[in-house]
Amino acid sequence: MDTYKFGGGEERKAFGPLAPGDYSFVVTECAEPYQKQTGNWVIAAKLSIQPGGEIVFATPWSGTDKNGEERDGIGEFLIAVNRAPKVGDEPEWRKIVGAKGKCRLKVEIAQQGGLAGKEVNKVHYFYKPKQVGPVAEQKYSEEEFAKARKEAAVKAGGGETELEPDDIPF
Repeated sequence: MDTYKFGGGEERKAFGPLAPGDYSFVVTECAEPYQKQTGNWVIAAKLSIQPGGEIVFATPWSGTDKNGEERDGIGEFLIAVNRAPKVGDEPEWRKIVGAKGKCRLKVEIAQQGGLAGKEVNKVHYFYKPKQVGPVAEQKYSEEEFAKARKEAAVKAGGGETELEPDDIPF
């Protein structure tokens, strides 16, 4: 006799925009930058928001804003997905697809296209990952080190120069 076998149910996609907040993402598409008539550079990226896989389009740009100030949104995006090259080098655009990052999403009303007048998600900003290794090492002066050592010795109950214990039983 044939009968129903449970298949896990249907996973429903979110209807409408996601709530504003912080989300992890995977880059599923990313084109090389193109230059607009204003002289600014733009890239079109398609992000898969995790864990549900909802799609959000991002268009980071670099150049001069309406106030005449320089902005490097493409650089911020490359840093966020850990694909930033050395300063002055060209990024390896083909290696951006599959990269992971974290962003803050906001909700806006679409101004053009098929979704004009409807609420959509937009990337408010990308998070920079925490730096580890030699890049993240802190720099300090000998004077700062000596001062911190003295303060630690005083807090430990010793004199200003005594930091090492002298009653170790071995």
